[in-house]
Amino acid sequence: MRALSKLLSLLVLLGVLAIAAVAWLVLDRVPLVDRGPALSHHELARAEALLKGSGQQQLSASDGHTVEIAARDLDLAVDYLVRRWISGNAQLTLSADRIDFSVSIPVPHDPWQHVLNITGAIDAGGSPPRVDRLRIGRVTLPPAMADRLAAYGLRALLARTGIEPATAAVRGLQVTTGYLRLVYGDDSGADGEVRNALLTGSDHAALRLYHDLLVELQDQGFGRDTPLVEWLVPLFALAQARSSDRDPVAENVALLTVLGTWASRRDLAQLVPDAARRPQRFRSKLQGRRDFAQHFLTSAALAARSDSTLSDAIGLFKELADTDRGSGFSFTDIAADRAGTRFGALAAGSTEDARRVQRRIASGVVDGDLMPPAKDLPEHMRSEDFAARFEHVGSPADQQMMAEIERRIDACSLYQD
Repeated sequence: MRALSKLLSLLVLLGVLAIAAVAWLVLDRVPLVDRGPALSHHELARAEALLKGSGQQQLSASDGHTVEIAARDLDLAVDYLVRRWISGNAQLTLSADRIDFSVSIPVPHDPWQHVLNITGAIDAGGSPPRVDRLRIGRVTLPPAMADRLAAYGLRALLARTGIEPATAAVRGLQVTTGYLRLVYGDDSGADGEVRNALLTGSDHAALRLYHDLLVELQDQGFGRDTPLVEWLVPLFALAQARSSDRDPVAENVALLTVLGTWASRRDLAQLVPDAARRPQRFRSKLQGRRDFAQHFLTSAALAARSDSTLSDAIGLFKELADTDRGSGFSFTDIAADRAGTRFGALAAGSTEDARRVQRRIASGVVDGDLMPPAKDLPEHMRSEDFAARFEHVGSPADQQMMAEIERRIDACSLYQD
């Protein structure tokens, strides 16, 4: 027994030493990338324009053309996303057939304030491009291992976001000192692949049923004065009935995909190409506002498809762009986005949660069950107004407002355990 105890103690000691060794090898005290204070609103608007525009190009790029992205815009967008979602900094540079990148990520809850520094390079001269250098802290991975690790991460990301089929249209990547170019080829099957990118994980028959139910409800008198919650009752009742012998998560994803596409005024033919009739224009309201309903449903659809990060980013990017043009930055819209994200994530989070959402909605809900009161939140702020009140995104005042939005959403009965 004493020998076993000594052996276990030795194994524990070796484990602790191994963890310490790994930490010493991969963690640093000084970040390689430190780009200073938060980005300006103009820089954030540029990031929004790039990401939003690139997404639109991707969904239509099947007829043989090139999408060109300036190096400084790509660097700006990558740095913003790293700042926003992992509280770090990133830097990206382009040269002939090469992409060099560096990322510094602070270790959360670390009293010694260590950072994880990652550097690497992508060789874009071959087909396909490959990672030929990847260093994590003091550890340099062999090229073959680095390339496999990057390829695995990219596949996981594409599968998670549901855009993997759309990448079939990409025929090449060109990198120069000033630009990155995505080259799309003419592929007779690409249109169908791109259209079906939105259908990843969804049953085509289910999409058709929820689409046709929208048309039927309008025939029954549902129209511009019908609140969103009244639309949701029969739709989730159908999902609940179908889930008796089907996957409730898949049903909710299909339902929200149709609603999100309809609310965003995208062409529903992408989802149901052979329908004889289409729903009339989306005009439903949440808390008396059509924009709230649109924000809520589009975010819910993205989150249901496991794109909650993208859902949050799209909502924030729109508001940042609107500080310099459009309607201005509105925390009211952010609240609708966040509530929609919570709803979509819950509706597709697990079999139990999916069924619970179906039961709750099918039995009848009110606006406050889906989204908390938000009309008193600041809205329509121009760039100078936002800067005067909140300084910048991520400032203490901004974080306090975001925390208040989350507190209100937590109080909604639907999101309570």
